[in-house]
Formats: sequence, structure tokens, C-alpha cells
Amino acid sequence: MTRTTIPTSPEVVSAGEQHALDRRRFLGGMALGTGAAAILGGLGGSQAALAADAPATTAASQPPPLSDVKGKTAYITGGNTGIGLGIARALANAGMNVVMGYINEEAVAPALKLFKPGQKVTAIRHDVTDRDGWVKTLAEINAKYGNLHLLVNNAGIKTLRQANQVDAKGWDAAVAVNFTGIYNGVAVCVPHMLAHKEGGHIATTASMGGLLPGVNAGVYTATKFAAVGIMEALRVELMNTSIGTSVYCPGGVSTDNFISADPSSGTAPLMMDPLEAGERVLNGVRNNDLFILTHPEFKPGMQERFDAILASVPPEAFPEARAKAQTRVLTAAPYAPEIAHRKQPRKSYRG
Repeated sequence: MTRTTIPTSPEVVSAGEQHALDRRRFLGGMALGTGAAAILGGLGGSQAALAADAPATTAASQPPPLSDVKGKTAYITGGNTGIGLGIARALANAGMNVVMGYINEEAVAPALKLFKPGQKVTAIRHDVTDRDGWVKTLAEINAKYGNLHLLVNNAGIKTLRQANQVDAKGWDAAVAVNFTGIYNGVAVCVPHMLAHKEGGHIATTASMGGLLPGVNAGVYTATKFAAVGIMEALRVELMNTSIGTSVYCPGGVSTDNFISADPSSGTAPLMMDPLEAGERVLNGVRNNDLFILTHPEFKPGMQERFDAILASVPPEAFPEARAKAQTRVLTAAPYAPEIAHRKQPRKSYRG
């Protein structure tokens, strides 16, 4: 069996750069641009069938389906408080029809007062763990504003407990809202968006805890890692459709929209203003950014994590036939286009 030795470089490069070099050197002769199905075509029917639905690797990123949001309709789960309300305000300011999902009735009226006269905003009571409720909610949105174009999965439970100290009931509650709730929305809204053919987008609020394990927050971390994972998977699955996908991983954001909405308060929150967070999410949607990251202070920690993973890759030679059989998962189609996409300069997150 032919074995391929990972080449070494005399230059000093980062672990990430070396991994990229190694992968390009090996895969360069494997017709990467033709897609996994073509590569595996001669390896046997079962393996070729597994790769048949894999998107072709392409240098071009998916065009933003919602670059123009004015007059389109958005639904934000958990949209009447905190980050969700900041996103709702930003979307309304951009001219969208905004529907806020809520659980707490008492928070609805104060939230609605933050919107400007003439803005089209409504609130619907909705528990994201209720699958039948998703169908009913979409029907209500359609009846009021027509087709839904943007789904923001924002509802979440912040269980700041160690993973080994939470009982099954606590785990089930966190998973139901922070992860299964996302799936429930995707299952209902993706077919609708594909059917109306007007362009759609799904954005999910995860957390920096979805990229970096939080201290004493194992339950939250696990569910937010899952939220990032499902959105990356959806980018792979939907990148050749008219539905864009984004995962929002913020650091500290103030949950007080009322301070930010009152210039006379004279109080500047230590954390990011929720309206600014919402505007940055809107910018990500307009540009179809896979990752919406808003807090650069976390970059060193992310670099450490990614480098630790790459440093753990075994350095030994590997069977070329095995690598060819795994081409479908050796690389993911969205990453290279996303890197190229991110090199395009932007004047502002409000642009």
C-alpha cells in the first residue's frame, strides 16, 4: 500500500499554517475542485454513494441571499429581552417586519415601547421546545406579514454550572432550549424558505462559550458547542441553495436595552450595547457571514484552542488509500470560501 509522508517545512510556521500546507500538498493532486463524488467514483459503489450529496469544494462563497432586508420579515426567538431585543431593534431600524417570540408576558409591553413609530413589530408567545408551536407560529407570521425570510434562533438558557454537577433535569432543560429548539425551527422554516424562493437566512445566537470552554459553565458550553456545530453543518448542506446561515458567538453583551435607548441616561455599559450587537448580527446576515464574531479580545484564546487541536494531530505517515476513502470529510466546503470572503474590507459593521 502506498503511504504518504507528511512533508516538513524548513520555515517556521504556525500549527494552523502547517496543517493547511500539509492538506494542500496531499490533496492538490486529488482534483479537489471537482467535488467528493467525482473523487470517490472509482472507489466502489457504497463509498461513492456516501459522497454523492457532498457539495463540491469551491473558491466562491455563497452569495448573500438577504443583502437587501428592507420589507422582508424576521422572526427572533427570545426577542423581547437582551440580545434578542437588540437584534429586533436593529432589524426594525433596517426596515424589516419584525416578530419577537417571547415567554415572559410582562416584558412585552416595555420592549414594544423601544421601537419607533411606523415600524412593523409584533410579539408572539412561543416556547421553542414546542414543535407543534413552531408550525402555529410560522402560520401566524405568514398571516400577518407574508413569507418569513430571516429566522434568528436566539432563545437560550444560561446554565452556569459545572457539567458534572447538574442533574438530568437541568441537562434536559438546557439541551431542549439551547439545541433542540434550534432544530425545531430549522425543521419548520427551511422548507418554507426553500418553497417561497425569495431568499432566506438562518442565524443562531451561540456564544464565545461555543468556541472556548467556560469556567464552571459546562452545561452552557456543551449546548453552545452544539449550536455552533449545527450551524456549520447547515452551511455545508445549504450553501448551494437560497438560504444563508450564520452563527453569532458574542462575548459580554449588556442585557439592558433601556439604557442604550435613552441617551439622557449618561450610563455607558461595560459590556457591548445590545443594539450594537444587533447591528453586527444584521451586518453578518447581509453579508452571509458564517461566523459572526464581535469581541476581538477572545482571539488569543481561540488561537490557543485551535493550535492545541492541530498540535495533537499525529505526525506519522498515513495510507493514501485511506485518505482517498475519507475525502468527503478531509475538508469542509465552506471554510476556504469563508476565508476569502472575509478578506474583503468593510467600512463599518453598520455598512
